[in-house]
Amino acid sequence: MKNIYRVLGILSIVLLMSCNREPSLQKYFVDHQGDNDFIAVDIPSSLLSKETIQLNKEEQEALESIKKINFLALPLKGSNQGRFDEESTAIKKILDADTYETLMRFGSNGMKAVLKYQGEEDDIDEVIIFATDQKKGLALIRVLGDNMRPEKMAMLMKSVEKGKINLDSFKNIANSIDFD
Repeated sequence: MKNIYRVLGILSIVLLMSCNREPSLQKYFVDHQGDNDFIAVDIPSSLLSKETIQLNKEEQEALESIKKINFLALPLKGSNQGRFDEESTAIKKILDADTYETLMRFGSNGMKAVLKYQGEEDDIDEVIIFATDQKKGLALIRVLGDNMRPEKMAMLMKSVEKGKINLDSFKNIANSIDFD
């Protein structure tokens, strides 16, 4: 009987220690999707019509590795500067966790952005873009996929720049979002 209590005690301790009380990016998205101050859009990869796009094999593989894009934005208005600061701090805290690796940071004219990823360097599961603008607000973008490879993603981005991929669906969504 003592052994049963000992095993149950050890299991209880292990379970309590494994519970992560730290906020996650996924929980942040879920918690803020219904918030009226935020703009939330989930974009399936099917918005990119793969049949009509002329891509080489590597570009096609990169595109097919993207499963979904989550977009969350908080437009900055005069009355929500405090909320903007609070939410920016909360997101930075989540992204500063050890589970996210920084790919790049950039900024200019009051706009700052960071590009991070989760997964292995040659097998990325999630790419995160977090941008803040002192006049417009903040945006948080998650690109979810399977076996995303950095070199293929870079190749795919070049395809976008060359106009091989029509982003009209995304432009329509962006135009419907009023940050002013």
